[in-house]
Amino acid sequence: MYFLEIDVVFDSKNKATDFFKSIKPELMESFERSQTKIFLKKNSLEIKISAVDKTALRASLNSLLKPLILFQELEE
Repeated sequence: MYFLEIDVVFDSKNKATDFFKSIKPELMESFERSQTKIFLKKNSLEIKISAVDKTALRASLNSLLKPLILFQELEE
C-alpha cells in the first residue's frame, strides 16, 4: 500500500470551502485501486490518498491537482 498526505492552504476559509465544494462530487466516486479523503480545516484542506500501487496514487493525485490549478487560475 502507498499513502500520501497533503495540506493545501488557501488565503481564506471561503476559498478553501469553495474548492472543497467544487471537487466533492468527484470524491463520491469509488475506485478499486485508490481511496481519497479530504477534510476541511479552517482555511486549508487535508488530503489523504491511499492506493495499492504507485500508478493509482499518481492518478488520484493528478485528479485533484488539475482542478486545484484551474481553481487557482480562475482566482487570479
